[in-house]
Amino acid sequence: MEGYPKLASLMGACPEVAILRRFGSLNARNLLYLQAELVALEETLRACTERNNASNDADRIRSARDWYTLSRLGNNGSNVGAGEEWWTMLEIRKKLKEYNAALVHQSLITGMSKPNPRDLAFLQEWMRRPSMGNVYLLGQDSDIWANPEESDLIALQARHSDSPVSRWMSDTLVHWYHQAIGRKLRKPKASDWTANTVIYSENGVTRLASVLGVFLSSLLPIASIVVLYYIGSDTIRLVVIALFTACFSISMCLVTSARVVDVFTATAAFTAVQVVFVGTNGPRNEGKV
Repeated sequence: MEGYPKLASLMGACPEVAILRRFGSLNARNLLYLQAELVALEETLRACTERNNASNDADRIRSARDWYTLSRLGNNGSNVGAGEEWWTMLEIRKKLKEYNAALVHQSLITGMSKPNPRDLAFLQEWMRRPSMGNVYLLGQDSDIWANPEESDLIALQARHSDSPVSRWMSDTLVHWYHQAIGRKLRKPKASDWTANTVIYSENGVTRLASVLGVFLSSLLPIASIVVLYYIGSDTIRLVVIALFTACFSISMCLVTSARVVDVFTATAAFTAVQVVFVGTNGPRNEGKV
């Protein structure tokens, strides 16, 4: 299997590397032309309506209030001028359908995410290396991935990490792990398109990041209470509360995908717990700082 079939096998199995052009400029140009055609048709329709309204013919005057009369005038070949409004409307109907469909599709395409830089780099390496995909195309599309217009690329299923930590794990830690340990433990699957390619589950990385988040959310409150318990100086206690609160809010931002308002609420609750503890529990005499 070579060329397009081999590349399609990889993209079908790994949609995060199904990286394609969205042709933003061409799609926008198509919309502009359709818009211009509709503007011209709209002006023609307006002129036709005015001519029918100014006519002495009863049916042409009635056509503004009765669609059936308007359509009958359009189907009556004996009076071309009278039927022009209906024919123009039918042409507008077809053009509007085309324009609306293009507009919706362009909106959907524009909302699609750009590919993960590491996925794009992997695809480029996979296509280039003889020991992996070794896919080279001969047509004018041969350099779409080798010399890409990155602003015009989309991925069918771009990888989106829930937090900066999980993103770092996916993009960097997995690569380090594979170079140090993974390549010794995991062997590539025996298939044409996965030659010398090891695939790691994104779900595993996400679970690891979640475990880290739960661990930190449990550790920080306990650690702050233990430290505050052995501190006697109110000034040092306030400094420690500020430090632990800062660590907590930073960890919330790094390990979770929480909104700013959620981080603020959780941080306020965490601070309140520390303040209540300090207010109701004095330090032990031994080990007092």
